[in-house]
Amino acid sequence: MQTSSPYSKRLFIGTSLLVLLFLLPMLTACGSENSASGAGQRHAPQGTTGTSGTSAATPDATPGVLLGMQPCPAAVKDPAYWNPIIPTQSGVSSVASVSCGNLIGNPSLQALVTVRRSDPTGIVLDVYVFTNITNATPTKIFQLMGLVKGNARISGYNTVLTAQADELSALNAGKPVSAMTADLFREFKWSEHAGTLVQTVFPGIFPDLTRYQAEADQASINQGQQPWKLSAMLVARTLAVSLLNWSPSSSTTLLSGGGTHDVSAVVRVRNSTLVSGAIEVTLSRLEGNTNGGIWEAVAVAVDGMSITSPVQPSVLSSPFSVKGTGDAFEGLIGQVMVLDHLYNTLGKTSATGVVGMGPTSFSTSLSYQSTFPAGIQEGLLVLYAPSNANGSIDAAVMVKVLINR
Repeated sequence: MQTSSPYSKRLFIGTSLLVLLFLLPMLTACGSENSASGAGQRHAPQGTTGTSGTSAATPDATPGVLLGMQPCPAAVKDPAYWNPIIPTQSGVSSVASVSCGNLIGNPSLQALVTVRRSDPTGIVLDVYVFTNITNATPTKIFQLMGLVKGNARISGYNTVLTAQADELSALNAGKPVSAMTADLFREFKWSEHAGTLVQTVFPGIFPDLTRYQAEADQASINQGQQPWKLSAMLVARTLAVSLLNWSPSSSTTLLSGGGTHDVSAVVRVRNSTLVSGAIEVTLSRLEGNTNGGIWEAVAVAVDGMSITSPVQPSVLSSPFSVKGTGDAFEGLIGQVMVLDHLYNTLGKTSATGVVGMGPTSFSTSLSYQSTFPAGIQEGLLVLYAPSNANGSIDAAVMVKVLINR
């Protein structure tokens, strides 16, 4: 057998190194090209299901799963294709729209099909989701019936968003259906455990309480409207003005984040008409978008005051127990309230301290009457502390919740 000389070995190694140095820029370029081609593709989250909150940050990547509405296969994109599958009735109901997306967390496509039908109270919407959509008999995995003034779409987070009129809300009560406004928004996410889509909660508190509203707000921002929602400090101040009735001249201090390339921020807002009234607002960019993404307040806190139970994002059923801490004055810490999807009060009770003066804890029971007996709505559980000077709101803690009927 022929053996190689030391010289030939050195020549082989040297040649190999030259080849590698030649190929390295090409390999790097290919890698960059692949990265660039994938940069515009948004991937579905690995997140939780059920009533767990969906994140406001950038979703984790799931290979082969893209976010948002995707093109439907040609065979199923025509609404007329679904009429015999649902089925609809001529002159009574018909398929209004068909859209597709990766709704169950894998690369397969599901179809969101909406049906308009006449009803004694007006036109209503029924919502269906099917999988195995190119099979002769698609599999229905979700339905939601009777949405007055309804609408439904696939979100940029691969959830199903619905809109409808809450017929008993402060905005619609006493009006004919023709004059009602779609004011209640819900979000449904795939649950492997349940085998269907279940209602989930958007982490935002203000200016949007639901993902439906947040995505609509983002669209308006993209068109140059409401630019204040691009400022963490302006969003925090507007929250205090809108929800606490604080002065528009209240001061704001940026404690962390909030920059052009930041996805989170903490802002202290101090009421200019009070000596000690201040809150800390935590904010997050919608889905972590630093390229013109709006700011959403996700928490409102105060040192020395808290709601320890229920925790965010619990599902409330009336009555329920509330526990927390605060600074008592003559026994009173403040008022605990449940706010509906319009920030209106559904129920309230006093938070009375275990001790009469100074830092203490409280435990109380709160009952409420929901305006939406057909299901669950997103809302807030709030602890307000009054000012000893004039009784106005001195501080507040807010927890995002789901409110059961």
